[in-house]
Amino acid sequence: MFSVNRLQREADGGIAVAAEGDEAATYAARARRLGLPFVPSVDLGAGATADLAAIAAARAARATSGHWYIAPDEDAVATSLHWLSRFPSARGRLCVATPTAIRAALIKAASPELMRAAVSGLADRHPHLSARRVATTPQLVAAASLVGALGVFAAMAPFAVVALLNLIGAIFFFGVSALRFVAAGRVRRRLPIDDARPEAVSDDALPVYSVLVPLHGEAQMIPGLVAALDAIDWPRDRLDVKLVLEESDRTTIAAARRLAPRAHLEIVVVPKGGPQTKPKALNYALPLARGEFVTVYDAEDRPHPRQLREAHATFLAAGPDVACLQAGLVIDNGDRGWLPLLFSIEYAALFDGLLPALASLKMPLPLGGTSNHFRRAALEAVGGWDPYNVTEDADLGLRLSRFGYRCATLDMATLENAPIRLLPWVRQRTRWFKGWLQTWLVHTRDPVRLWRELGPRGTLGFALVGTGLIVSSLVYPLHLITILVALTNPLWLWGDGGIVAAMLVGANIFNLIAGYFAMAVLSDRALRLRGRGREARGLALLPLYWLLMSVASYRAILDLVRRPHYWAKTPH
Repeated sequence: MFSVNRLQREADGGIAVAAEGDEAATYAARARRLGLPFVPSVDLGAGATADLAAIAAARAARATSGHWYIAPDEDAVATSLHWLSRFPSARGRLCVATPTAIRAALIKAASPELMRAAVSGLADRHPHLSARRVATTPQLVAAASLVGALGVFAAMAPFAVVALLNLIGAIFFFGVSALRFVAAGRVRRRLPIDDARPEAVSDDALPVYSVLVPLHGEAQMIPGLVAALDAIDWPRDRLDVKLVLEESDRTTIAAARRLAPRAHLEIVVVPKGGPQTKPKALNYALPLARGEFVTVYDAEDRPHPRQLREAHATFLAAGPDVACLQAGLVIDNGDRGWLPLLFSIEYAALFDGLLPALASLKMPLPLGGTSNHFRRAALEAVGGWDPYNVTEDADLGLRLSRFGYRCATLDMATLENAPIRLLPWVRQRTRWFKGWLQTWLVHTRDPVRLWRELGPRGTLGFALVGTGLIVSSLVYPLHLITILVALTNPLWLWGDGGIVAAMLVGANIFNLIAGYFAMAVLSDRALRLRGRGREARGLALLPLYWLLMSVASYRAILDLVRRPHYWAKTPH
């Protein structure tokens, strides 16, 4: 019932009018010419149903009472008059309404099925790839056995257990540093990226492009957001913007409805039910989108006006296996304090350094939660977003790879603001780590199948990024502690562990120096791409920043146990 068809993608969706007032006046005039009543809103009654074809066309709807609401276009008025002259008794069962009103009523009728698909679609189609269940029974048994064994051995030989955990962590820590060195060597040396221009394509040849913007508790962000969306360089008759709002968020809904009507912008209200997460909202809105290509923006985003043009040109030049393009995210408030400055450095290293390197190496990309552009058919083929994963972006990037698709990167960036206070940053980073842990648990349920689907190169990428970044954050304090102990009381370590302890301390020192240096080189080169080299001064605080990330990673473990699907919203 809810598979997307060509009619849905090509129809105007009933919103291609200059303004809501003009639309109402136009259809009221047609109602008078037809001798039919005009109604500003449509109620189909309890138990009404609808499919996507009817929603896309938004020209007629039948109420459960048998009454029909119609929205005839200009060409249909004469035909309708002739038909009514032959069947005058039908007038009592007909009303004229706007396409917008009919579409809203049809969406309301379809909402139970849309919600079911949004919440359970991935779990029903690919249960082994859904985070609805945090851990499987074999995973729980394996984890309990491992913890039990470590507890027994720790009671017998505590130093040996600490040394083993330190060694495993050191291997992953070094692997992440090595990947950063590789990425630093691949950073392109050229003029600032925003000077690039996409291949010219005639407006007549451009397809419909859908922009999904999930919002929650962000009424104050709407004026700036709409201004940024209005600046997008794309033909308005082929731009399909959906502001996706939660039914319980009345303040943001009211703010959105106060906007001046725009033909290309529609408000989609997600009913209550299921986990209240961004991916669930996106899943609900996706079937209502009209575009062949789909992108996602957040409330605070200011995308480059020509980013859609670059994405479309890149998709045309790439093979059909390229399913997603990740635009760079650039922090625009790095001057607001040490925390946003370090956030800006981190994003530069990730989006202008690490992700392009992973894409060139054909490894899975941990996507950002915004400014990723999709071939809609590929997005639907892999099951959309996981509504139970609180970092749905990282999960989706890996899932696309498992289905044989690739991700690439774009040059034209999106400006974002970073948290400027510590507590919101910690809450946000805790959610990210929790989502990465969810993603790791989901995709390691069947390691053999994972290896088969990703291949050696993809599995290595997952080990370095999906596992390495988590482990690195967890073991970072252990690295610091061993070094501090070695500096304050070196004889204690030597006497307790002998040469093994000395080697571990040496490895930890080497790892920290290599890690700092790799991050510094990668960040510096990435920052210079966009003329932001002066921000590299914040690298002096990198040890503190990594320690804060370790705090967030341990909080994430506790949060995963207590409330695995809770979405901690970051205020903007």
